[in-house]
Amino acid sequence: MTTAVDRGRVQLGEISTKIGSGATPHGGKESYIESGIALIRSLNVFDFNFQDDRLAFIDGDQASLLANVTVEPNDILLNITGASVARCCLVPERVLPARVNQHVAIVRIDRELADPRYVFYSINSPHYKRMASGHAD
Repeated sequence: MTTAVDRGRVQLGEISTKIGSGATPHGGKESYIESGIALIRSLNVFDFNFQDDRLAFIDGDQASLLANVTVEPNDILLNITGASVARCCLVPERVLPARVNQHVAIVRIDRELADPRYVFYSINSPHYKRMASGHAD
């Protein structure tokens, strides 16, 4: 049987176990605390680079409410709104455990179908960036 990966080009959904954005913690910015569970926002996600500056933190209760947007090692983080749309980085393990807010999507690759780093570099390619901005060639 020929798999999607054997065919060459694949849709991201064919090789992912999760593609989804996060949510705003209950109480918004007022729920942020000095330290705790990291809440990754679009201002932390840059192409090829994660910025720790202004990383927000939430407590365990808030994190439990956002359990469906838990970030795991090797997850690809993708900005999905605003001027920073399509910026993309791999989550650094130093910020785990973490959750994402509504402006960041988690892309989790099935490691039996593809290497997350290969997909990460593909998403950061000029071709993909043009596609994401609506200027595909």
